[in-house]
Amino acid sequence: MTSFFWSRGWLAAIFILAGASLANAEPGRMPMPGSLNSVEGQVTFDGHRVQARALPSEAGSKPEIIDTRRGKAELLLTPGSFLRIGGDSEARVVSRTFGNTTISLLKGAAILDAQANFKQDLTTLMDGTRTEIAKKGTYAFDAQGQRIAVLRGKAIVFDGNSRITVKGKRQLRIGGQTPLRTNKLNVRAFKASPLYRWNEVRSRYESKARRSVQETIAQSGHWSGPGWYWSRFWGFYTYLPSAGPYYWSPYYGPYYGPAWGDWDGDGGWGGWGWGGWDDDDGDGG
Repeated sequence: MTSFFWSRGWLAAIFILAGASLANAEPGRMPMPGSLNSVEGQVTFDGHRVQARALPSEAGSKPEIIDTRRGKAELLLTPGSFLRIGGDSEARVVSRTFGNTTISLLKGAAILDAQANFKQDLTTLMDGTRTEIAKKGTYAFDAQGQRIAVLRGKAIVFDGNSRITVKGKRQLRIGGQTPLRTNKLNVRAFKASPLYRWNEVRSRYESKARRSVQETIAQSGHWSGPGWYWSRFWGFYTYLPSAGPYYWSPYYGPYYGPAWGDWDGDGGWGGWGWGGWDDDDGDGG
């Protein structure tokens, strides 16, 4: 009899632990593009101040106007893509459908980190230009300096009747330049800015949250396909792809689905930054 109850006790403990583990990875309803995922410092959404400690109740909300003032904010775009908005910046969500996700940068700077290996429907508006993201990669927008930079990937920029393609390690100055012309990006200076250092930190956190969710799914067998997954432990959404590796991230190595292992990637490639973009010394990095 003692052995029977001892066995039942262990079974109950196992079910409790399994339930707690599964709660760490909740696919739930897929958040729409433009949803809040993380904030730091003083940030307002549609005029209402949001603090980091209130984030769990705010995560997944869909603000229209984001003003970072003395803080920073991370928004989810199409699955696998993030918009990380620097301090003293303002952005507006113009369209938040999966078929047409459009963000307007009104002031300041932002980084768009597009990581998913499928067709993106991402557009960024800034100072009369329209930028369409053509490939996965890392893109930067500076409204004050009127510059668009591509570290990796490819963007198509429209300015009035002009159109130009900006590829990796190139930048484009906007605001009256005719004809549009790209020049070499100073990658070393680009890597030095606070904005990209924060982008890199957020990417590493997202990687660790993804690893945690992957382990949970591997234990529970509960897999709802590729998309955003909420991590209760980390308190924000992370992206899980399909069952195989699909993308080498510069921060933490390849993205893997739950059927594969994962590389924690603390060695990474490092990051890139802001300011001093012109490659006057001819050294691209």
